Amino acid sequence: MSRQFKPVRFFVMMAVAAFFVCGVTAFFTHRAAHGRTIEERSAYFVGEKAGEEAAAAGRELPSAADLNGIAQQYFARQGSGEPMAWKSAFELGYTDGSKKAPRAP
Repeated sequence: MSRQFKPVRFFVMMAVAAFFVCGVTAFFTHRAAHGRTIEERSAYFVGEKAGEEAAAAGRELPSAADLNGIAQQYFARQGSGEPMAWKSAFELGYTDGSKKAPRAP
């Protein structure tokens, strides 16, 4: 006995599958926005916090060389991972944090 094709059931199942795939893709894309590794994500969030504190204190955004020095200062104690990834993630977090924070009067 052959089964009959049910188009409504087919399209509902395809919609559920597409919704699931899009949700998983959005989750991993958003998660990777601040770095792929644990070290990069932690460097980003440390930089974001430092940038918010600097902006709240009324300081201007430092130059790229100064940001590099700040990143080296924060991560001089770290011994694992890639230092250049830390620096770039820290710099991105610092600039994003300084843009997010409210300015001092």
